[in-house]
Amino acid sequence: MKKLSPMAGWLALATGFIALFIYIVLPDLKTVSASLAVVCLINAIFFGVAEGPQLKQSLSSRSALYGANTLILTVVFLGILVFANLLAFRHKHRFDFTEGGYFTLAPQTKKFISNLPREVKLTAFFQTESAEKIAFTNLIASYLEETDKIELQYIDPDKNPAVTKQYGVTTYGTIALESGTKETKIQNASEENITNALLKVTRDEQKVIYFLEGHDESKISSNENEGYATAKKNLEQDGFIVKPLLLLQSGEVPKDASVLVIPGPKKPIQDEEKAILENYLNSGGAVFMLIDPKSSSGMEAFLKKWGIELGDNIVIDPMSKLFGGDFAAPVVKQYTVHEITSNFVLATIFPIIRSVHGVPAAGITTTELLKTSANSWAESDFVSGTVDYDEGKDIKGPVSVSVIAVKNLDETSPENSTPPKSDTEPNKNKPSATLLVVGDSDFSNNRYTNFSGNGDFFLNAISWLAEEDQLISIRPKERKNTPVQITQSMGSAIFVTGIFVFPGLIAGMGIRIWWRRRRL
Repeated sequence: MKKLSPMAGWLALATGFIALFIYIVLPDLKTVSASLAVVCLINAIFFGVAEGPQLKQSLSSRSALYGANTLILTVVFLGILVFANLLAFRHKHRFDFTEGGYFTLAPQTKKFISNLPREVKLTAFFQTESAEKIAFTNLIASYLEETDKIELQYIDPDKNPAVTKQYGVTTYGTIALESGTKETKIQNASEENITNALLKVTRDEQKVIYFLEGHDESKISSNENEGYATAKKNLEQDGFIVKPLLLLQSGEVPKDASVLVIPGPKKPIQDEEKAILENYLNSGGAVFMLIDPKSSSGMEAFLKKWGIELGDNIVIDPMSKLFGGDFAAPVVKQYTVHEITSNFVLATIFPIIRSVHGVPAAGITTTELLKTSANSWAESDFVSGTVDYDEGKDIKGPVSVSVIAVKNLDETSPENSTPPKSDTEPNKNKPSATLLVVGDSDFSNNRYTNFSGNGDFFLNAISWLAEEDQLISIRPKERKNTPVQITQSMGSAIFVTGIFVFPGLIAGMGIRIWWRRRRL
């Protein structure tokens, strides 16, 4: 029995470690791990019975006490590590130290994902352990932290050809999204594409945005600098349907219109068209009007009835020079508190813009949304070419360049009516007409829409007018490239320091220590 006890002890240790390894790595082999655990227990009992007196004597020695103390400290340390890991597992948080938060989801995405209306099944077709799969896994982890309504499944097309064929996938890196009766696929797994795909499969209704044509406006089909093709593409990526509209041809604003955009008319809008616009607004419509300086649209009197006054001027801002712009291209960083500009920290740059002010009008609530800096002014004498501020003639800054007008259409029982929550927010429970006017249309064309916050403001404004509040936020940031510029003298200094100075100091210290010891 004494001869077999050491073998039983070693066998107990071996089978115990093997059982634990199989239980962790191969959880499906529960029978094997359980059998090995039984063998480990039997051998341990045999070893304990055979070596009982010797074990008792050994455990009472001083070395055993020190060993027990070390074991207890080790167990406590491991317990702290396990507890810390449990906390990290239950309270996940990722830190992003990149400039601009490149690996952080955009506020727009977070706002939408946290309010997903229903479950979404997401099937990702990647080769096992491919670089594309790892990048996608890191990205989708941010989505899974925001919601529990996304079901994620990975499929290796090489190992599961039947499932791959069932989904009609022919390219590695394809992601299929399904929700209810809707489904879509994307191949470039970027945040923008994933969010837009989620919008497509969870939105039951696609709202239509119409762009007015027929007055030499910027066209949504044009890829020229003055065109709106980029704006159209961005709206479609947000899940909207974008169409052109000729009022004189249609005779009315279509019933499916969520927002009508008038992007910088250069020719007069006819009286018949103004009547159509008036009827559309009074039936609860939303209009986004962009009127350039020196425009011949003839909309001044129409807008005056809606509490909006267009200035016959151009806004001048000397501070724009500090941003590398032109004094006639004001940079707007002053925003009125509103849903459109909530958490909006980017500046909007307007190539050339006129003043737009709110004026009293019966039944109309106006809000001046955008204002230029205090150093700016609205120059009325722009024909002479002088740009000096004239007291009493020009408008001193801050100058309003955008106004929202809201008209409550439910006036049947004023005593029982609930007023808007604030001057900047219409009561969404009542039918209302909404008109947003900006004194420039160039800021959102193909040339300028990607400047600073221009495109974000344009998209946020349309999302708010269309009552798609989950789309209102800052769009995802692009990865910044900020290389360090080193001159030739700096490069030489770094080279000499790294090759000669530091190694020389270490060698000198070594020689000094060697010399001192040599003299002992």
